[in-house]
Amino acid sequence: MEKQIFCQFLVVMMLLSSSQIQGDLRKGCYDSGITVLMGCPDSIDKKLPAPPTPSEGCCTLVRTIGMKCVCEIVNKKIEDTIDMQKLVNVAAACGRPLAPGSQCGSYRVPGA
Repeated sequence: MEKQIFCQFLVVMMLLSSSQIQGDLRKGCYDSGITVLMGCPDSIDKKLPAPPTPSEGCCTLVRTIGMKCVCEIVNKKIEDTIDMQKLVNVAAACGRPLAPGSQCGSYRVPGA
């Protein structure tokens, strides 16, 4: 049930924010970033315990799309819903770790 609510929240955010996106390139990145977030709800939701490993579907999205677009689209509303440390852990577990000290939304990846 919480997974469904989380996905619905992300879809609503995507629709509300889409009017603020400018240019096709930026919109493409936005859509890709939202796709990753929607594909990994069990692993990044603040209210759910993180599974031991992300699902294969989640990792496929992370490996295919990458984390650049995800980090570009993360804003305060998204950060209120997802656990940013869990997102960093998912990226690493899926083979696309974020560099220590890098920025993802307003979150600075620990380690540098």
